Amino acid sequence: MPKKQTYADLGDACATAHAMDVIGDRWSMVIARELLLGPRRFADLASAVVGITPAVLTSRLKALRNSGVVEQARLDDLGQTRVYRLTEWGQGLEDVMRSLGHWAQHSPGFPVDGSMTPDGVIVAMRTMAPYATMSEWGDGPVRMAIELHDERRPAAGVRRYALHWDEDLFELAEGADDAPATTTVAADSSAWAGVVFAGAPVGTIGIEGDRRAVERVAAAYATIA
Repeated sequence: MPKKQTYADLGDACATAHAMDVIGDRWSMVIARELLLGPRRFADLASAVVGITPAVLTSRLKALRNSGVVEQARLDDLGQTRVYRLTEWGQGLEDVMRSLGHWAQHSPGFPVDGSMTPDGVIVAMRTMAPYATMSEWGDGPVRMAIELHDERRPAAGVRRYALHWDEDLFELAEGADDAPATTTVAADSSAWAGVVFAGAPVGTIGIEGDRRAVERVAAAYATIA
């Protein structure tokens, strides 16, 4: 198979053109999205990137490694599990996704149906976070534990995240917050996306604790529509 020509090969020195050479192939940005919250095993990526084949995933990971976006590492566990993670430069793609997400919101062909992975929803919440403090939607900060599963992939289990949102801080990350959560959400990832991004009623998901906190978060994200 002949080598694919890059924009640089064609004499185009534009930085945006180079960016498309790096992450413009189908699946590349989706793989990066699934790595934004932390390292993942090949099997994790193969399950989360819906529709990709193992051969294509292997090819895309190799290309992303050669470009300096992704690197391999080993976890500090008994099995020394091999994982993939974004490089420091690759982490900068979160800013790119933020801009692309806001741009895509106004697409005349934006898909209104479909599903999202747990990491996909959380990355979307991070990149699309409204520029507002929680005080605009009620009193006090929000400390929320978010437990998401993907009904399409029951074997993948539950992923856990922590949201801390107050006057001066918005933090949404994988794992648990240092301070105890006042609210816990447990839901299918697509159902949670419906509440946050599509105005679905909060009664469609499982909530323990402060239900009002969930309503406040949903109200804040409604401003980006």
